[in-house]
Amino acid sequence: MMGATAMMGAAAVTGRLAAPPAGLWRRAAASLIDSLLASALWLLCAMWLALGLWGLRGRPESFAELLIVVIAVLAFGVALRLAYHVVFVGGCGQTPGRMALGIAVVDGSGQTPGYGRALTRWLGGLVSVLTLGLLSLPLLFTRERRGLGDWLAGTRVVLRARGLASDGGNRL
Repeated sequence: MMGATAMMGAAAVTGRLAAPPAGLWRRAAASLIDSLLASALWLLCAMWLALGLWGLRGRPESFAELLIVVIAVLAFGVALRLAYHVVFVGGCGQTPGRMALGIAVVDGSGQTPGYGRALTRWLGGLVSVLTLGLLSLPLLFTRERRGLGDWLAGTRVVLRARGLASDGGNRL
């Protein structure tokens, strides 16, 4: 009986690993949803930050003061984006946009990647953005559809299996 249980476990893992990669349009739509949500959150927080700062200290009176506020608001936006992606992808393998479109980020064994891999993946994506996407061109031409962040972190973006009864709390 122990052998049958081990075989069923291996079949479940193999089934998760066999999940097809998410298509480019689905990934792009999920990224758009995530960008809109994160931007709305950032704008709301930036507005309250500026209003609070101006309420306590008054409006910036010089260009240098205004530049400091602008840099702080932009740095806050980057930190918010980092937290958004690392917490969601590291914790459950999906951001709200990916949840809406039925895709997930998994590690090599088909599990939720964890916070370290999520951070590595985000940093790889940032490097790719800074190179205008040139480092993620393999995403367009390979079967696995993995960008620079996925290669560095050892992750994949796959279609989430629908109708799984239970797989230890890690639904894909």
